[in-house]
Amino acid sequence: MSNRPLPNVRKLFLPDPGHIICDVDLQGADAQVVAWEADDQDLKAAFRAGIDIHNHNGKALFGDAYDPKKPGKIKPTLRDELKSAVHGTNYGASARTLAITFGWTIREAESFQSRWFSLHPGIGGGSAHSWHRRVERDLQLSRRISNRFGNRIIYFDRPDNLLPKGLAWIPQSTVAGVCGRASLALQRLCPWATILLQVHDSIIFQVPTHRFTQASFREVRSALEVPIPYPDPLIIPWGLAASAASWGEVRKMKWEELQ
Repeated sequence: MSNRPLPNVRKLFLPDPGHIICDVDLQGADAQVVAWEADDQDLKAAFRAGIDIHNHNGKALFGDAYDPKKPGKIKPTLRDELKSAVHGTNYGASARTLAITFGWTIREAESFQSRWFSLHPGIGGGSAHSWHRRVERDLQLSRRISNRFGNRIIYFDRPDNLLPKGLAWIPQSTVAGVCGRASLALQRLCPWATILLQVHDSIIFQVPTHRFTQASFREVRSALEVPIPYPDPLIIPWGLAASAASWGEVRKMKWEELQ
C-alpha cells in the first residue's frame, strides 16, 4: 500500500478570472449548540470569551496535570483525544465505546464520563432535566425531536437505540440550518458574492477581486450572522480563509486583515 499523501482535490476548484475564492466555516459549531441546549453557563462563557474550548475542558477535567501537547493513546495529542472523547460523550457514546476508541480501560472511560457530567450536569448524567434526559423522553414518548429552528425528525426504530442518533441530529441539523439561512442572506444582501458550495458547516463562494475589502466583507460578515433562537440567542462566529488560486490553497485569515 502506497504511503504517498492523497491529492488535494480541492485544488480542482478554481475561482473565475479576476475573482478570489473564499471559505467561511462555523467555529466549534456543534459544541456550541450542545452548550446552549444544556444551558451550561461555564461552556457558554468560555465560547463567548473566544478561548480554546478544548484546553478549557482539559484544565477543568485534570487541573494542573493537563498538558495539551502530551501524546494521547490514539490521537496525536491529549488535547485531540479529549476533544473527541468529549464530543462522543456529548453524543451519547458509552464508556465501552470510548474505551475501545481510545485504548482506555472501561474504568478510565467511566471515570472520564462521570467527571464530565459532574462538571456539566445540564448535558447528561443523572439529572432529570439534562439535555440527554429531555431528548430521551421525547424519543420514548413520540419518537420525534425538534431543533430550535422548528425542524423535526421522526424515528421508526426501537426507542432504546435512538438516543445517540437524536443527540447527534440536533446540533448537526441546527448547524445545517444556520448555513442554509446564511447562504440565502449572503445571496440576497451581497449579490456580488457567488455561492459555489455548502459543505456541512462551511460555505464556499467567490468575489471579484475589487470586492475583497474590509468594507465589503463587513457586509458579508453581517449577512452570515444567523441567531439561533434560544432564550439566550446563540450566534456562532465564522472563520475566514481565501485564495486567488484555488479552494485547495485557501489561507486562514482574520476578518480584520482585509484592507
